[in-house]
Formats: sequence, structure tokens, C-alpha cells
Amino acid sequence: MSGCDGEEETKKPRLPEEMVLSCLARVSRSEHASLSLVSKRHRSLMFTPELYNLRSLFGCTENLIYLCLRIPPHPNPRWFTLSLKPLDRRLVPVRRSCSSYQQPPEASSMVAHGCGIYIMGGRIGGRATSSVMFLDCRTHTWSTLPSMGVARYSAVAGVVDGKIYVFGGCDDRESSKWGEVFDPKKQTWDPLPMPPPYYSLPTMCESIAIKDDKVVSMNAALTCISYVPSESKWKIGNQETSELYRCWHLIENVVYCCEFGGRILWREAHEWEEWREVMGLESLRETLAASKLVSYGGRLGDLWESNKPLMLAAGFEITELDEELPGHKLSNSGPNMLIFWDVLAPNKLEIWFAEVSLERHKETCQIRGNILWSQPIMTLDPPPPHHKLPHMSRIASMANQSDRKALTSLSSKTASTMETESKSDF
Repeated sequence: MSGCDGEEETKKPRLPEEMVLSCLARVSRSEHASLSLVSKRHRSLMFTPELYNLRSLFGCTENLIYLCLRIPPHPNPRWFTLSLKPLDRRLVPVRRSCSSYQQPPEASSMVAHGCGIYIMGGRIGGRATSSVMFLDCRTHTWSTLPSMGVARYSAVAGVVDGKIYVFGGCDDRESSKWGEVFDPKKQTWDPLPMPPPYYSLPTMCESIAIKDDKVVSMNAALTCISYVPSESKWKIGNQETSELYRCWHLIENVVYCCEFGGRILWREAHEWEEWREVMGLESLRETLAASKLVSYGGRLGDLWESNKPLMLAAGFEITELDEELPGHKLSNSGPNMLIFWDVLAPNKLEIWFAEVSLERHKETCQIRGNILWSQPIMTLDPPPPHHKLPHMSRIASMANQSDRKALTSLSSKTASTMETESKSDF
């Protein structure tokens, strides 16, 4: 308190920084956004590497899901985190940094690796871009990485042995850089060998990365192809029987997918035989079937529109693409499957999230799912107009040294985006 004699103002005592960090490290990350508003000091401590080292040391790391969600009428997407804690399953906005906040371009490719999310290519102002951005999930800051050798959108990407492989999505199917690989340690891009003739279509639909082995993808002609880094070779796989098996996701060497009728299917990652249904999820089938994908990443929509005249000439009934592709999406937390979907009621729109444990029965060659919990994580009341429903797009899993995470970004009439977990990959 200042007196008339000009004595110095008494300062409030402050806790030592080490003690403050020790306290903050024990607080759930879902509360970090609120705590960062307490003071500039708290905000700066929230983004220090020491905080995340302490969280790991104290065993306070959490499984999180990162979602990038555009909610009408706001035109720009926002990032959210979703905790998997039983009493804390709620969406928490990622605090924006005016100097670094970035929006993922339309039809960009995303992978989770190390301590963050890589966002590659996409369309900006209707034009393809070669730019690459990185979101550090420890500090929620963005950085710009070296650009790819060619602009691309609606490409596929995957992480194998610590390197990021991306291919397709470029207008020139004969480009020597149709496929590229990024080394996060060296921060360099290198071209891959040219794929077999007639495979390098611009439009790529699905992809998965089988850890330390290969990247498997499917093009618009439903042909599966894989790139094996250890051999520097492309290998042609089977022809898919239907374009309606979407959202491939790998969990413990088993590939799962969504089917437009609401079924969750599986196949062995290394055998690539016929799809089989995951049993025990019949109660979800009807609601999953009602969830329809609306934003599908540019090239797929262009391809659908260009094929309409051919389909009419062949006598097929024409429907819209959002009526043919599923809106439910898959991810995982460890060995458990995570399912996201939307429910549109007369007066509200809900985004739902379920966690499913998976049990393998070798005698019957079946995989059975057990729904551990299922609940809405967002409600819009009243719902947006039909043509302005929430927008989401892809799913990728990740992890880092401190808080284990995973990412999801979906595009749907009624859906959302997210982040997941791992030990050293996002």
C-alpha cells in the first residue's frame, strides 16, 4: 500500500515457478484453457516443455482426441480436444493464438506423428497447394514446414518407420513426384519411384499405414496398391468389390472400415481377404446407417459428378454422393475402437461418440465388439439448415512423449473432427 511519504507499493508474494509447474502438471488438460486466462504468467507456463516433461514424470498424461470442426453459421473451422476420461467427456476449444492459428485447407491430408499433426496440401481459394503445416499438440502452436515438390489435394498419406508418405492428388498423373516421402528429422522431401502404369490416378480414396511395413491405398478405380519402403517398390493388390467400404482404420494389425448400411467390417492387414462384419454392434447399425457423409474432399465429388452422364446412359438411378457414403468415422484409443457419428432429430443435431472393446474368437474366426459407453459430445439446438450442417473430414492416430493423443477430422452433414493417442507418433 502506498503512503503519502512515497513508500514502495507492497508486492504480493509469488509461489516459486517450480511449485506452480508441479501443481499445473497435475491438472487435466481439459482445464488448461481456463487456467491460461488467470494471468500472463499462467499462460506462459502452460506452453513450456517443462510442464509436459513433468506430466510424463508424474504419470499424468491423458488420452485426447483432437477435432477440427466447422459449426455454422461461422465459416471458419475450430480445433477442439476431447478427453476420454469417464467423467470428463466433453469438447474443449483449443485456445487460439492470433499469431499462429491456422485453418486446415479443404481436401488436405493429415497424419499424426511425434508430438503433433502434419497437414499437407489441400485447396486454398480453389487452387491446389503444396504447403505443409505442423500443429504442436503440446503447446498448440503452428509452424510452416518445407513444401512438397508438387501441389496436391485429396491425396493419401501414412507414416511408416517414422517417415511420412504421401501420394496422389496431383493433376499430372505422370509427374515424377506423384509420390513423395518426408523425413521429419531432416525436414526434407524426396520423390518415390513411379507407380505402375494406369494406377497413378489423381483421385485417391482410402489409405492406411501398416507400421514398419507399408502404406496401402485404394484409387478411384477401386484398385488397391501398396508402397513398401524397405524394398522401394509398389505392389498391386486386390480389386475392391464396392466403393461403399470407407474410412479404413488399422487397429492391432486388423483393418476396419465403415459400410454405408451401418455395419463395421474387418479384414486382416497382411492377408487382405474379404471383409467380414464385427459382431455385437447390431444396436448401432440403424443409427450409423442414417449418418451420411457430405464433405468428401473435392476430387471424389468431382469424379461423382463427371460420372453421372455415364450412369444415366447405363440405366442407373442417380443419387447424390452424400446419400451413398457413410458419415460415421473410426479411430482408436489403444486396442479399443472409437466411433463418431451424427444423429439428426426434428429439433436438434447431436454428434455421438462411442468406445468399443474388441475381442477375437479364433475358433469361429470372428471379432466381437462390446460397447463400453456411448454418448453425445455436442448438441446443436436448433440444428443448422440442411445445407449448412457441421463439417468434418479424416481420422489419424498419434502419440507423443507427454500427452498421448490422436487426431480426427471428418466431413459430414452432421459430424465433427478429433484427436487420439499413442506413445510416440501423432
